[in-house]
Amino acid sequence: MRDFTRPGGALGRLDVGVKVVYTAFLAFTACGVVTMGLLHVDGMGTSAAAAQAWWAGDGDMAYPKSYRQLLELTHFHLFTEPITWLILAHLYNLGGDPVRRRVAVSVVSILAIAAQVALPWVVVYGPGPLAAALLPCNAAVGGTLAYMAVAAVRDMWFSRRPGPA
Repeated sequence: MRDFTRPGGALGRLDVGVKVVYTAFLAFTACGVVTMGLLHVDGMGTSAAAAQAWWAGDGDMAYPKSYRQLLELTHFHLFTEPITWLILAHLYNLGGDPVRRRVAVSVVSILAIAAQVALPWVVVYGPGPLAAALLPCNAAVGGTLAYMAVAAVRDMWFSRRPGPA
């Protein structure tokens, strides 16, 4: 590996073809973050009561999510989110943010993803008040993933150390 410790990181030194590929991935990821937010608001709303009703049922119109539904959701999330996170985290960590910020963003995003996977189970089978954690948790996932994507694009295209043409 080359020295990635110089200011601006390695992303600014990539050749244009690689930058285009990574930027396309990051653009699709940004669209994924937006749809994640839209799905959250459409399904769970923006209140703890709405999130509680979405997962655990409300005794009237909404029914509790079944074990099978939770298992399918967990399976899907545990295969897709770590892969997306791994690629984003690699690109972000090749950039120019200070090491402490890179570690903090990475750790917050990991913890938020873990909580996002666990919370539906807790809301359905555990204490209902934890439904209030769903919105901030999903916001932390979306926010950290979006930040990593934007920072990577910034460092690829706008760093002080341009790469080869």
